[in-house]
Amino acid sequence: MLLFDLAPELVAPLADVFAGLLGRPPRVVLGAATRDEDLWIRPRLRRGSGGIRFSLEPGPLTEATPGSSLVVVPDLARLGVSGMRAVVQILGADVATVEHSGLRRQWQPRARWLAVCRAEDTERVSPHLLDRFPVRLSVAGLRTLPGPDPLGPLPDAWQTALDRGAPGQGPPLVLADALAPRVLELLGPGTGHRRALALARIARALTRLDGATEVTAARVDEAARLIGLPSAPQPPGDHDPTPDPGPGPAVPPPPGPGPGTRRAPRRTDHGPEGQRLPPAGRPVLAPEAGAEPIGPGQVPGAPATGTPYPEDDAAPLPEFASLRTPWRRSAGPGAARGPVIGVRRPHDLRDLAFVRTAMEAAKYQAVRGHPPRLAVAPADLRGYVRAPEPERLLTLVLDHTCRANWNWYEALEPFLQWAYVSRAAAQIVEVGARDAISELRAEAFTARSVLDPRITAALARPPGRATPLAHGLELAGQALRRAFQHHRAGLVEAWLVVATDGRGNVPLDASHRGRPPVGPVARTGIDDALAVAARISGMDRTRLHRTVVDPARQPYADLPFLLADALGGSVAEGRPAEAVSGDGW
Repeated sequence: MLLFDLAPELVAPLADVFAGLLGRPPRVVLGAATRDEDLWIRPRLRRGSGGIRFSLEPGPLTEATPGSSLVVVPDLARLGVSGMRAVVQILGADVATVEHSGLRRQWQPRARWLAVCRAEDTERVSPHLLDRFPVRLSVAGLRTLPGPDPLGPLPDAWQTALDRGAPGQGPPLVLADALAPRVLELLGPGTGHRRALALARIARALTRLDGATEVTAARVDEAARLIGLPSAPQPPGDHDPTPDPGPGPAVPPPPGPGPGTRRAPRRTDHGPEGQRLPPAGRPVLAPEAGAEPIGPGQVPGAPATGTPYPEDDAAPLPEFASLRTPWRRSAGPGAARGPVIGVRRPHDLRDLAFVRTAMEAAKYQAVRGHPPRLAVAPADLRGYVRAPEPERLLTLVLDHTCRANWNWYEALEPFLQWAYVSRAAAQIVEVGARDAISELRAEAFTARSVLDPRITAALARPPGRATPLAHGLELAGQALRRAFQHHRAGLVEAWLVVATDGRGNVPLDASHRGRPPVGPVARTGIDDALAVAARISGMDRTRLHRTVVDPARQPYADLPFLLADALGGSVAEGRPAEAVSGDGW
């Protein structure tokens, strides 16, 4: 079961409810730091007559003991690569096999999974991972009840069906002829067979819980209401011959488009340096929509709440190869940096896993004659496997005060596409936003990828009055220097994209002090921005590309070109010539 928008404090109470329904099975929690060694094997130390012995046993996901276990994922969007691969391989599979560190086991998965995810984070989750959860519920605003039953008591018919035993022990069910057409009608074309099977199985489960013997089309409608799927009109003459007791609460259809509808994609043929890019998929924000103010907790393009398939309405693209560890280009000492995700036989002695090496050597001490000290053979050595750090960076400076009478999404889309395809990190610097903490200072944040919802919000931020462009360029330069000098893996390539008209009206000194300047400003803010840009131009030109997006505003149309010359970069056209001639300047 996958729960959308569940409050974090309710994860533990709901896990206790599910554990109670399953008979208090063993519980496994998967998170961002979960490794393969934590899932498939479990080391054990035992003391015997011959001393301490070391052995490997099946891990928590291998189901060494008969019966089912409960696997809880508090945040599916932040689950590590090892955990995501485990979900795809085990959940819904008939047979699972593991071969790890000399342990070989084959079993039939019986574990029950309970995962939680925010609806706006579904664009960062692999569709293969989401499809493994047949039951999805939007529980935004869920409130628990005081007492031993946080969700309330089960209906009597359901409790009676659960007391009878396993689901397969009851009488066989009859599938009505209208069942399959009704399932396909509700889901629509192009949704995949997993959703159809999930809806049909939910209808079958409801029939079993209510004590009926035939799974009809009306049961499919009941299952659709249960998970929040918009229902189509019932065909005339197709009804359930048995009355529907309706023990469960009916869920009204959610607003918005159905799960079968998708937004029309936009295409772009060329990106930075003229390279050809893949189809863009969905835009960050449709050009015709324009900029809209953002309220708390909602960003433009966020999926509609209440639907069991929010990934169909997600605006950003899914993460590229989300189930695969990114390929590392760097080698040598730089490759031995990053978070540990596993161990393996090493190629050198630079990054040894001493604890795992001692564990490997302890397994063979009985064969080696129990020496007085732990003997480590070359075959026992183990080294760390580390996840690669991002090797590319997109630094985006957004001047919100230059957005009058033009739309910058088309101009910025090639750079966002480059960052998405190369899985680059993003550094966003905002200048002149209306809701800034201080209008005299720029604000910045770092994102793991361009799929971060904060970037979508930053692109649609309303403009303010002041333009601390010099301070924004200073923050961008500091972020680039930190990335090049202190980045653990070493940057291979970086882009600095500045979307501005060059009209900086806040001097750098005023931004540092946080107080308005005394006296007239004149060109002080523009000169400070050019001076900061000149310092950035001295950085590595082989790995850092610089571009100024020109909105072609009049007067002072030469300011973006002066800024690009100071940066040592190029100028990109912000809007076509017909838009410039027709904007009234």
